[in-house]
Amino acid sequence: MRLAAGLAVLFGAAGVTLAAPLHAQTGLEFSLGERAGELPAQRLTLRTIDDERLFRASQFGARVAAEIETASRALEAENERLLIELTAREEELTELRTILSVEEFRTAAAAFDLQAETIRRNQAEKRQRLAQFEDSERRRFFGQSGPVLQEVLNRSGGLVLIDARAVIIGVPGLDITDEAIAAMDDAIGDGGAPPFPLSVP
Repeated sequence: MRLAAGLAVLFGAAGVTLAAPLHAQTGLEFSLGERAGELPAQRLTLRTIDDERLFRASQFGARVAAEIETASRALEAENERLLIELTAREEELTELRTILSVEEFRTAAAAFDLQAETIRRNQAEKRQRLAQFEDSERRRFFGQSGPVLQEVLNRSGGLVLIDARAVIIGVPGLDITDEAIAAMDDAIGDGGAPPFPLSVP
């Protein structure tokens, strides 16, 4: 879940809203005559966060990445083994072609094609499960982030939290990603055993 779409839901009950355009925010408390570089971050009600780094750099995200890496390596090894087996079977069929009848060879070739297609489909499904696992764990992570991010935002003195990618120019001190990572690590750690464990292959 991307913060740009999800923070309104996460924080709606707590009274925090997504930022309006900067020119419409009277709470920023600076005039057009002030230079952004001279404005203390403490006076801003706006804070930013990099949601991708929040997930990837957290203990939770590191655990998810490690599980996916392990499963990916196992899947690649299985793919190599299956490829060797299919190649050997294909070579065997080529040799049998000279001694089998046309009908026998067609039957054997059709069975081989079906086997190869079944393997290809099964391996593709296993690869898809890796992506589904990451999506599921991301939802679980961000589903638990609302109260934690609210607390971090409150401690920072901010009232509004937006995705850092929405900011073109900002003053130092707006980003609270590091504080959010530490807070999420304290609150949920690596998340424990996922409700839908990754079992590939």
